Amino acid sequence: MTFSLFLFAHWVGDFVFQTNKMALNKSRSLKWLVIHVLTYTFIIALFSLFLLPVIALQFVLINGLFHFFTDFFTSKLAAKYQVNLRIFYLIIGFDQFIHVITIYWTVKWFIV
Repeated sequence: MTFSLFLFAHWVGDFVFQTNKMALNKSRSLKWLVIHVLTYTFIIALFSLFLLPVIALQFVLINGLFHFFTDFFTSKLAAKYQVNLRIFYLIIGFDQFIHVITIYWTVKWFIV
């Protein structure tokens, strides 16, 4: 159940609270990437306080860092293929796959 709740938190942080400005600029501006990742990390932190209160800080930092590095590369790659929607959505799907795997392994690591 914890994994499912963190997937929901990921969706909220990565999609619901990501503004158009963040989405459009994170591939070419470190400032907007950092703003996006801090927003995402804040949402993950809120969920962590309730789900993993003893180890929340470590969990949040690891997920925030992995989110930054994943988006750093995938957003730049996706921006290059905005005109080729098939490739663009393959990259977005792969980006989400990496995020889900990261959440899975960090939840598994911290809950065991």
